[in-house]
Amino acid sequence: MEKLLYILIGSGTTLLVLMLSSSVISRIFVARSKRKLIRTISNDKLPAFSAESTRGLPAPVQRYLHHVLRDGQPALRYAELKQKATFRHRPNSPWFKVTANEVISGMEPGWVWDAMLVHNAAWWRTAKLSYVQGAAHGHIKLYGAFTLQEFEGPETDASMLFRLLSELVWIPTAFLPTKTLRWESVDEATARATITDGQTRVSALFHFNERNEIERIVTTDKYRDHKSGFEHAQFTMLCSQYQEFEGVKIPTQVDFIWNLQSGDFDYGHFTLTSVAYYYI
Repeated sequence: MEKLLYILIGSGTTLLVLMLSSSVISRIFVARSKRKLIRTISNDKLPAFSAESTRGLPAPVQRYLHHVLRDGQPALRYAELKQKATFRHRPNSPWFKVTANEVISGMEPGWVWDAMLVHNAAWWRTAKLSYVQGAAHGHIKLYGAFTLQEFEGPETDASMLFRLLSELVWIPTAFLPTKTLRWESVDEATARATITDGQTRVSALFHFNERNEIERIVTTDKYRDHKSGFEHAQFTMLCSQYQEFEGVKIPTQVDFIWNLQSGDFDYGHFTLTSVAYYYI
């Protein structure tokens, strides 16, 4: 009996050491991904924001940019964000808590998102999603150690590139036209943005409210991770609670909704808790 106890203790200790080692290694790789992204972001000098820089854009986009950016606003090279959220996988599944930090580029398309998903004291996971140099990748690890899911491929590339497009609401100088981003007029309160990076191209409709804020972003170019694999579905991101950070007005609350045939599935509520901007 005593020998069995020693075996169990030894096995448990070995498992714990392996978990901790794997978790530390995973954290190192996440930190490396963030550094890699920052190194790839261009240092090109861009002009400060002005009325001239919005000339030719759809009217609601012009009004929005003049609302959220001050004249003379320097171009934002990248931002570091911190978020907290509640999230669920299925309409009838329980909500769990998320804390996350993110680096997002205001130049070339790119971002890295690092999160902890806490179901309860005994069950938590880590998630790392990224889009760097035209390729998307993601993984979810139990206790930060054991890989449960990995994501990559064309569907992941499209979904992650759309996520970048939608999250430019947090770094709005990146909404100015570039070689990868263009705008088309739809009506006085709506415009379509299209972003192209290599072989990947996604579009979304941006809806603006009477305060000249982006209120709603809708796309059909995002894929839903379903039991049977990836499936196309309409997706809506709602933006609200605009606040000013370093002179830039951005939404601090975003809500994620899948617009399914069976009805809308509200699955994520994200609150921005802090932002730091890095300039050209």
